[in-house]
Amino acid sequence: MRNILFLIFVQVSFLSFAQYQIKGTIEPFDKEIKWAMLYQIKDGRQHYIENSKIDNKSFYFKIPSTASSGMYRIVYRLKGESFIDVLYNKEDVTFKFNPDYPEETVVYSESRENTLYQEYLQNIFGVQQYLDSIQISYFKTPKLITANLYQEAYYELRDLQKKYETESKNMLVFNFIKATHRYNSSLIVSIPNIYLKNIQVNFFNNIDFQDGVLVNSSFLIDRTIDYIFNLNYSNDPKTQQNLFKESINKVLSIPKKTSLQKDLIQIIIQEFVNNEDSEMVEYLLENYYKDLPKEEQSSSYIEETLAKISIFIGAVAPDFAWGENKKLSTLNTHKNYIVLFWSTSCSHCKSQLPKIDTFLDNFKNIQVIAIALEKDEIEFEKQIVSFPEWEHVLGIGKWKNTIARSYSIEATPTFLLLNSAKEIIALPDSYEDLTKAIYELQ
Repeated sequence: MRNILFLIFVQVSFLSFAQYQIKGTIEPFDKEIKWAMLYQIKDGRQHYIENSKIDNKSFYFKIPSTASSGMYRIVYRLKGESFIDVLYNKEDVTFKFNPDYPEETVVYSESRENTLYQEYLQNIFGVQQYLDSIQISYFKTPKLITANLYQEAYYELRDLQKKYETESKNMLVFNFIKATHRYNSSLIVSIPNIYLKNIQVNFFNNIDFQDGVLVNSSFLIDRTIDYIFNLNYSNDPKTQQNLFKESINKVLSIPKKTSLQKDLIQIIIQEFVNNEDSEMVEYLLENYYKDLPKEEQSSSYIEETLAKISIFIGAVAPDFAWGENKKLSTLNTHKNYIVLFWSTSCSHCKSQLPKIDTFLDNFKNIQVIAIALEKDEIEFEKQIVSFPEWEHVLGIGKWKNTIARSYSIEATPTFLLLNSAKEIIALPDSYEDLTKAIYELQ
């Protein structure tokens, strides 16, 4: 009896502490990649779990049995799209991939969930591509035989979708397979605009923004970005802006959790910031972000976002004042101006400022306005004597300084090259880029 109880105890203990693992191998290996970081996606956001040192091209993470199922993200570089998303559902996940093309090259050797989803995507994409090619051919040359081929491909695609939905029943991947199902007309369409309109109108038919599995993944965000930026295009700038607004209005009118709505709004705003589209950023802030519950809003977020769209190429640089009645907007002493953010505690700044000063000896029509982001003025007063020809501004408060915030400054040194109207004509990333931009002015 004691032996039986002991065995039961051992089995229960083992199950309680059983672990799974997520293991990846990088091929071809990049020696610059040293670490992999594991995040769980919840409400569309990354939540850090742990990191793993890469050894012999591989990394692995131990996942306790108590960890929740869902989408996990492995980040292996801090710059660019250097991550891969995997589904975890109480099973080991083993895969290999090319770090430069992770989604296109990933191959799973372990994980029923991920293997099925990858197989589904490959097969469904192949048939969908064939169906689309028939439709495009029909636009060019409408023929009955083409319409019949379309009908056959349509039913093949429908049956394939049903097959994978049946296979994935009671699995985590079912939610993604069902939501990935794209709308297709049951009959071939003769007019391109109607074909595109059908896709736009029915784009979210199979996507449930209340689905907890989808919410705790990047799926809803990816589909939203696809819908806004890839399905709505016009060569006419004014028409394009209207199309953007229509698509935003549609996707943000779909009922969803407030936290997801906020995340989607901010992610869409960031896309337009990246595209330097200030009109759409302001539209989203005024019509959607400011409509969120007050407790979900942040005045600093609004301020920082507006600062970002104020420093695009072609925009007038945000105004500021210093000294005795000096203002950037009214300065008219030179043909061009360099607005330079630096700090006495920044080693890169200390090495680059003398080089800039020497370089500008040959360019007398350029004035430097140097804003030092400091805690106090002690070191500032000592160091500015080395640059007597410059206009110096003391920015107490460092990153929280009003001028730094209005320019959305996140690092020093930061350079902006302006023309006489104080319009931004270049945003150099380095001293080398700055000198190159100045040479191009000549």
